[in-house]
Amino acid sequence: MKNLLFWLYAVIAIVLIALGYTYWESKVTDSAAQDNAITQSVDEDSSSSSNTKKEKKEDSSAKPNKNLFKNKELQGIYDDKTKDGKKMNITLVSTPYQTSEENTNVKDELNYVSDAYIKVTDVEVPGVSTSFDTENIYKTNPDIILMDALTLNDFYEEIPINDHINTLESIYNNAENQNNIPVVIIGTRPEYNDSDFNEYQRAEEEYFSNKDNNFKYINQSSKWPNNKAIADYYNVDDGLLTDRGVNRWVTSITDYLFNEE
Repeated sequence: MKNLLFWLYAVIAIVLIALGYTYWESKVTDSAAQDNAITQSVDEDSSSSSNTKKEKKEDSSAKPNKNLFKNKELQGIYDDKTKDGKKMNITLVSTPYQTSEENTNVKDELNYVSDAYIKVTDVEVPGVSTSFDTENIYKTNPDIILMDALTLNDFYEEIPINDHINTLESIYNNAENQNNIPVVIIGTRPEYNDSDFNEYQRAEEEYFSNKDNNFKYINQSSKWPNNKAIADYYNVDDGLLTDRGVNRWVTSITDYLFNEE
C-alpha cells in the first residue's frame, strides 16, 4: 500500500512539474515576442524620423500662378516657361555662409517654400568673386539667376571694395546683356560688432541700391538684428547660420520676389 501511494505521489509531482514548466515557457515566449515587437516599433520610428527630409510637395492639380512675381519681367519668364507644364529654373549662386549648423541651408528652404512650378538649382562659390568661373552658372540652364553678393567671401579675403563691386557688376551685366538672363543680387547678412565689414557692406549697398544704376538688388542687412540678438540668427564664431537665420535669409528673398498669396 505504501509503495502504491509513493508512486502515485511521484506521478502527481511529475505532472505538476511538467505543467509548471509549460506555463513558464509560454510566459517567457510571450514576453520575448512582446519585447521584440516593441523593439521593432521603436526601430521603425527611429528609422522613419532619421530619414525624414523636408521636401516640396508635388501637387499635380496646381496651376501656374499668373500673379506670382512682383517684377513683370520675371513674371513673363515664368508664364512662358510654365505654359506647357514645365518648371522655371532659378539658379541660386550661394556661399558656405548660407548653411546652418543644423545642416539646413538657404537653397533647400527656398526650394521648399517656392511655387510648385519653380525648381531651385544651387551653384556654391567657396572662394572670392574675382576667381569665380561664371560658366558654372550657365551650365545649369537658368531662367533667373539669384546671385549672392559674395560680400563675406571677398571681405575676409581682403578683396578691395572697388574690385568687389566691379566684379559683381561685370557678372550681372554679362548675364543680363550677353545671355539675356535676369539677375537679382542678394546682399548678405550683417556682421555683429565689425565696423570694417559694415563700412564695406554699406558701400556695396549704396552702389547697387542706387536706382540710377538700375540693378535688381536685395538689401537685407537692415532686416537683421544689429545687437547681440543676432546670435540667434548666426554663430558669430564660425559664421554659420542657425535655422532662424536660414529662414530670415529666405524670407528676404521671397519678400523681394513674390506677391503675397
